[in-house]
Amino acid sequence: MGFLMIKKFLYFIDKRVELFGGAQYKTFGLFGVLNFPLSHLVLEAMGTDESILARFLATVVCLPLIFVQYWPASLKKYLNLYWILTLLYCLPIFGVYTLLLNQLSLDWLLNLSLSLFILFLLVDYVLLLIIYGVGSLIGVWLFYSFHPDVILFPEIPPNFVYVYISMLLLGCIFARKKEKIVHDRLETIKLLAGTVAHEMRSPLMAMSITSHGLKKYLPQLIDSYVALGDRKLADSQLMFLKQAPLDLERTGRNASLFIDILLMNLKEDLKENNNTVCSMEKCIDDVLNTYPFMANDLSKIQLEPSTNFNFMGDEILIRHIFYNLIKNSVFSIKSAHKGEIFISWKIENNKGIVRFRDTGLGISPDHLSHIFERLYSQTKYGTGIGLAFCKMVMDHLQGDIKCFSEFGQYAEFQLTFPLALPH
Repeated sequence: MGFLMIKKFLYFIDKRVELFGGAQYKTFGLFGVLNFPLSHLVLEAMGTDESILARFLATVVCLPLIFVQYWPASLKKYLNLYWILTLLYCLPIFGVYTLLLNQLSLDWLLNLSLSLFILFLLVDYVLLLIIYGVGSLIGVWLFYSFHPDVILFPEIPPNFVYVYISMLLLGCIFARKKEKIVHDRLETIKLLAGTVAHEMRSPLMAMSITSHGLKKYLPQLIDSYVALGDRKLADSQLMFLKQAPLDLERTGRNASLFIDILLMNLKEDLKENNNTVCSMEKCIDDVLNTYPFMANDLSKIQLEPSTNFNFMGDEILIRHIFYNLIKNSVFSIKSAHKGEIFISWKIENNKGIVRFRDTGLGISPDHLSHIFERLYSQTKYGTGIGLAFCKMVMDHLQGDIKCFSEFGQYAEFQLTFPLALPH
């Protein structure tokens, strides 16, 4: 029961962070590591009563956020929990504790207001209210635990409480508005995708039935026509007719697959306990055999010397990860009018590693840190859901996906899979 509650709590946090558009781990980590020591020197010079231990702890807890890309996969499922606990301590707990330590001075009232403003930039209004409410209570409790005999003599301006509460309420209202816009946009995409899928399934089914009939009977008709001897159609025209049912069937199958990819990318929840032992070599082979390549796109893919490995996962979800990566890479090399796609897989540091690299457009530094955020896209044709889906699946598998890129040169996605334990 306790494990289930923890799992639900982690899911709640992950969901709120995702709905907000992700977390700024590295940015806040750098801010904390630099701000807390430097502020101590400045405020101490101004005569503020400071707790060196409290500032040191704030600096230490911010440090791991700078190196979040190096966290082991087994710990990354707790990343958002650590993120929330870091914000909890560094902003309201530290702020309220130091505010009381300084007799509710105006300087620290302004500092506390600044921490509220920072929190509005980092989390949604639900997490903000939880963090600020719980953090304030803990800050008060810690202060009276360490300083039970201190008597406060506050000099709070009469209108400050009104301004502070107004700021909190207005911030929540506008933050809720932003979240609703993002949610409505996602729901609109889902509705449109569902409508398109529903409307297209019927004609695609009719196309499939027609192509099946043509493939079965058209060759007989062509053979009978050829046997008559008096032909008015050239060999190339007869070859076109023979090939038409296959082309029609492939087009219908490809269209259905793209619809499946779109609908899969819109998934927000992944089933638990549906993982099996999968072979990476087989997954790659299945993807290359089923992806709807156009013209000579397949010839652009180069499989580098690789070593197979087994991992625990869902072959359907993994297939859709690679569909998304192929789709983006093909678009990149076509837009750049150059490039190839290189895929390799091997065991490295007791983990399965897949590297997926294209030498097309690359990704600019401004966009690179946002590509896994939901609804974020750098192209006018993108939806911002494909790479977010890839990230969600890899987190679900307790793996990882990272991207390295040099704009104009290449983009490389590195996927890390926990290996399946031998029986």
